[in-house]
Amino acid sequence: MQSFKKRYYRNKLIVETDFVQGVGWCADLVRSTESRIGFLLYESDPGKVSFSRTLEWPDRMLYPPEEDELMRNMRLPRCFGGYKSVGDLLQQIDAFLSRCLDLEVQLRFVLACFVLSTWVIDRLPLAPYIAFVGLPQSGKTTALKALRLLCRRGVLTSDITSAAMYRACDRLMPTLCIDETATAGQRRTLFHLLRSGNVPDSIAFRESQSYRTFCAKVVTWTELPDDDALNSRCLIVPMQESSRTDLLRTTHPELIAAADSLQGQLLAYRFVKYNTLQLPQIPGDESLRSRNRDLYEALALPIGEDPESCARLLECMKLQHAFHRQPLSPDQAAVLETLFQQIHAQADQGKFSIRDLTKNINLNLKRAGEHFQLNPRGVGAVLTTLGFLNRTRTSSGWVDWLDRSARKRIHELILLYGADGLADCLPSKKRTEPCDFCKISEPQSAEIPPADGSTSIPSTESAGLNAPGASLP
Repeated sequence: MQSFKKRYYRNKLIVETDFVQGVGWCADLVRSTESRIGFLLYESDPGKVSFSRTLEWPDRMLYPPEEDELMRNMRLPRCFGGYKSVGDLLQQIDAFLSRCLDLEVQLRFVLACFVLSTWVIDRLPLAPYIAFVGLPQSGKTTALKALRLLCRRGVLTSDITSAAMYRACDRLMPTLCIDETATAGQRRTLFHLLRSGNVPDSIAFRESQSYRTFCAKVVTWTELPDDDALNSRCLIVPMQESSRTDLLRTTHPELIAAADSLQGQLLAYRFVKYNTLQLPQIPGDESLRSRNRDLYEALALPIGEDPESCARLLECMKLQHAFHRQPLSPDQAAVLETLFQQIHAQADQGKFSIRDLTKNINLNLKRAGEHFQLNPRGVGAVLTTLGFLNRTRTSSGWVDWLDRSARKRIHELILLYGADGLADCLPSKKRTEPCDFCKISEPQSAEIPPADGSTSIPSTESAGLNAPGASLP
């Protein structure tokens, strides 16, 4: 983002910017060892980097944003060093997280992919969110602090107003880490900003000004909010209180040094990959639907050069399905399960009377010991909600037509939501030859091997891209 101010220095226009690129070069914000904010200029040929407080053109001077409270609390790279590969970066991030968080290996891998995605967030079609969910003292705040150490431009806050979020996101596109999100700011307004701020073309207008709210965000909940639209935008990470005694605090000098070194490598990754991200085709990725697929693509794009990591991520995203999918209401479940039963009991029938369907639904409810019943109007409303709209009025009442596409949708919904109430009458147990849509396979999770080793404090020598590390002057 660039905001132009009509100020001049030696007849050159002064421009405030946080990132700039040209043919074969780009420059990003860093913080020197003297805590001065400036630009690290990277030239792809021959892979040179240099630090400068300003960048000068024939007609203009580029300056970093004026340092304020946001900039003072934003974590910027303090060193620079080459990286080996995307897989090596993911392993180093995993190793770092394992030293301060007690999480399952799949969840650590998802967090590692998220960290990498924040370094090219402005090249992604969607900003991933992380939601840490757990009881008090389950490590949610520690997880926020750990991600702030690694993510691009991490900012940790326990309260933020809508105006502050507008300015922060539009001006610097940080990684916002919001603790105790349910109590931060005005809940309704904050939730709206979170829902709308994960796509780059979302613009908010306030007092004749336009703001982008697009950026990666990390939130914490003691329980998931009653907001399916917001929950579906998040990668959900359940947290539990740990009994491990070897976990390091995020303020430990070893972790700080490792995080500094990793950020230097991640900055090198950003410079190299900024214009060359590609999404590989991974077998099975077509099984993801809706926002789960969008989240997968946003996380897979930064690691696209490593198909093995993309395949691991795909398996992790399939596990996220259980967190995102909310159960059907009792009415919806009763209608769907009875539809599933009827299209197999009467496989050759293309139309079903809503009156007869209602009788069968209520019979199933009675057999299941439920104490509520549905009427035809209620059944019709549920059918509409589920997307079965091919309905006609006859002399004997309403009839719902279930063609091949509708039967396929019934199977898809059963696969998504389950059919526990009909476990004893599934077609696979009653028919010799199951229908074409009943060939359902369950996804199997892939074990992600834990990473070993950790980063070391970078050297103070001047660096080319392939040097192991370099502190900024």
